[in-house]
Amino acid sequence: MTEQSRPTAVSEPVGTIEALTYAQGADLSPDGHRVAWCASRIVDGAERITLRITTVGERDLVEVDCGMKSYDPTWSPDGTRIAFVSEHDEVPQVMVLTLDSMRIDRLTDIPRGVAGRPVWSPDGSRLAFAALSGAGREAGMPYRITRAIGWLDGVGLVDDGATDIYVVECDGGRLRRLTDDAWINGTPSWRTDSAELVYVATSGPDDWDPKYVVRSVSLDGTVGDVVHLSDVQAVAALPNGDVAVTSLGFATPDLGELVVVRGGERVEKRTDELELDVTGDVLGDMPVPYADPDDRLLIAGDEAYVRVQFGDRLEIHRVALTGPQSTVEVVVANGCAYPLALASGRLLYATGSLTSPPDLWVRDLTSGVATRVSFTAEQNADVLRAVEVEELNLPPVGRPSVDVKLLRPRGLSGPLPTVLLIHGGPKSAFGQSFFADAQLLCEAGFGVLMVNPRGSRGYGRDFASAITGNWGCDDYADLMAAVDLAIERGLADPDRLGVAGLSYGGYMTSWIVTQTNRFRAAVVENPVTNFWSMYGTSDIGLVFVAEILGGTPQTAMDSYLRSSPISNAHRCVTSTLIVQGEEDHRCPPEQSLQFYAHLKRAGCVAELLMLPGASHVGSISGPVAVRRAQNEALVEWMTRYVAD
Repeated sequence: MTEQSRPTAVSEPVGTIEALTYAQGADLSPDGHRVAWCASRIVDGAERITLRITTVGERDLVEVDCGMKSYDPTWSPDGTRIAFVSEHDEVPQVMVLTLDSMRIDRLTDIPRGVAGRPVWSPDGSRLAFAALSGAGREAGMPYRITRAIGWLDGVGLVDDGATDIYVVECDGGRLRRLTDDAWINGTPSWRTDSAELVYVATSGPDDWDPKYVVRSVSLDGTVGDVVHLSDVQAVAALPNGDVAVTSLGFATPDLGELVVVRGGERVEKRTDELELDVTGDVLGDMPVPYADPDDRLLIAGDEAYVRVQFGDRLEIHRVALTGPQSTVEVVVANGCAYPLALASGRLLYATGSLTSPPDLWVRDLTSGVATRVSFTAEQNADVLRAVEVEELNLPPVGRPSVDVKLLRPRGLSGPLPTVLLIHGGPKSAFGQSFFADAQLLCEAGFGVLMVNPRGSRGYGRDFASAITGNWGCDDYADLMAAVDLAIERGLADPDRLGVAGLSYGGYMTSWIVTQTNRFRAAVVENPVTNFWSMYGTSDIGLVFVAEILGGTPQTAMDSYLRSSPISNAHRCVTSTLIVQGEEDHRCPPEQSLQFYAHLKRAGCVAELLMLPGASHVGSISGPVAVRRAQNEALVEWMTRYVAD
């Protein structure tokens, strides 16, 4: 193909993505007929999240105006009130809407604000929630660190980010602080007697190896340990006094599981024989909290409703909590489904796809009939340009089968300038979850290659653990094979290739540009580039890095040096933009600063974009200005160096 006949990428304004409406947190009324949910959208450059109430089967809705951001709605047991969180002067507080009068009462005035979804007691008299403890540290004054891990991503200084369990009376507003122990306490779940809660405590004062403790606390503040576990995602108190727990399975050899703690000490696995990847992690690039692993665990009698990952999809299964292990598929679709609430034999869930953010549905569990509740897909149709998705899976020739997708603008033919987009994790996956970066690149005329190489989850335990201790080998081979396949099919232009990714995707991007010169441009976001310094600066470094590299720097230094992209940074000739969140404590800024300095010293074209106030995933769910800067920089860099 001659130079003149090549399809040319044309940069589009990022405002298209900012015009989207997202269906956020939601809850189902006790009678199963109404849904309280939140819609987020960008208004005049700022995010606005509003509370809405919809009757199932009707399109009309009531929108409740209570400031710029209202979220985490939850119905009272009698269906007469809705508790939610609303930000006043940027401080989140618990509010209650009384439906018959539409009166809104503010129940809390906590100086540093609440830090979790409010949960009604079974008798409807109280709300429990987590909130930031104490008055906070005086800005600009010296402070001392005694914890082994002093900072956590999304939290900051742990001493400043410790949270406690609070209870507020709904009639009268009496506030009680039930815990006071310097732990991060959260996700409370009420016992049926409304007199005690179970909750999760993590990041204790003496922890260097992250621990999760499921604890109970009574209304007089008496705290007791239920069980110590290595991984907890959500907890739910069961009617018989036991506790159900789901795990994420990210930093352990196992995948996500559902277990029941019997009698306060015996852990009984409920899914290990079923080969289910409970919770799962199909990555999206959208500000929708439940699209990340969620802290909800839905219980109906002796069954739990959980999300389960299969390949590039998330399904909803009903899992038995007693008797032989068993599961029943409840929601299976060519997309990702997220369970949100149960009431009166109905399930509230969200479902979306790679090309459309999720909408809300209610399914009658007896008839199986599902009714759409939100219609954001229709609202977004004018915003989202048509994108074609082509499956290009790598056959199992000398490797397991690898899931590969190519996104391209509908109607554009011939080899396109193509960006290899690499997911984070690595124990995560691309799939049927909306990804804004891919959408923007397609709008600008690029093909986008999305691959689940070895190390991704959704394809079994062996596949997910295939690169443990050996990053940059089999995963690199899978990614390059996917690029070769797209070129062989006449879909990607071999002379116009880019590569980009965040977190582990940032690691692999920085690794790739130090191994090959076939890519004309790279965007490296919040990467790992130097495992030795990562070990001592990341909030998961002391455990995660040692696990994947087979030891500490003192015992496995050869592995640390061999696996670090910075060891070969002097070989990079690819034009590289590094994007870094200043408040990232997962892959700290020093990782990017080191790599940038090495690239500049080597004479490589390189720039560094710093994102103030942004955590590890700040470009996905952080301030609008941060999201916009990352979106614009990604498209502009690829257009500048790859398109022509």
